Amino acid sequence: MSNPSKVKYENRYGNVFTFTKQEDGNVLWEGEGGFEFHRFGWPSNPNVTTNDNIIDMVDPSGGPYIKAGQMLSHILYDADELNVIVESFERVETGYLIKTRPHEYDPNDMSHLADRDIIGGII
Repeated sequence: MSNPSKVKYENRYGNVFTFTKQEDGNVLWEGEGGFEFHRFGWPSNPNVTTNDNIIDMVDPSGGPYIKAGQMLSHILYDADELNVIVESFERVETGYLIKTRPHEYDPNDMSHLADRDIIGGII
């Protein structure tokens, strides 16, 4: 990938963030002053202890709130090149490296239409 995909996002306070897809598929999330005020979180285990070695949620003031399990293109609308699933975050000097995995799907799979007889009784 010679020209990495770069998507801009402006939050409700006017902070502009850039999301740049890296060659390894992960996404670099940067923003000028956008991470001065933000919160982040860790996953909880069943015994209510936290695993603070893994960051699974980042929420800069004004957004966007991003957590593990979300599809990045659903947060950054019209960003089909970022059609990846968020796994975790790694803090870097300019923001966060979003660790991702590919969103695997079969565009020819229409099995979700197989239940047509029971959805609303319309045949």
